[in-house]
Amino acid sequence: MSAADVWPIVKARLELLDDARKPLIETYIAEIEHRMKHYCNIRALPDNLLYVWASMTVDAVRVDLPNADEIADTVGGGANIKVGDTSVSGGSSGSGVTNTSKAVIDQVVLDYRVDLNRYRQMRWGG
Repeated sequence: MSAADVWPIVKARLELLDDARKPLIETYIAEIEHRMKHYCNIRALPDNLLYVWASMTVDAVRVDLPNADEIADTVGGGANIKVGDTSVSGGSSGSGVTNTSKAVIDQVVLDYRVDLNRYRQMRWGG
């Protein structure tokens, strides 16, 4: 499983019609991959985490880019997204994100602990 497998799922879930945002969203895909591997202490993500990876990426993108037209349209009018202590109102009304991307992504990873803990491995001293 690779980032190339995640992109089509993220694109479909965000209802993106073209690949204009692909380079930016690929950075989120890569960041989430790194965070998942780090959290689980593994070198490769198992295939069973494909949809978790895609969901985490969608969550991070929606929270971090709430005012991007394509993204705002997938949230729904007047909807609120809350990840940890970051809250964003849907639509392009000018509301902002209160945390940096790094903090948002950290919180997204922690919100998926239930899915990730099954794959988490002990790290031995080294």
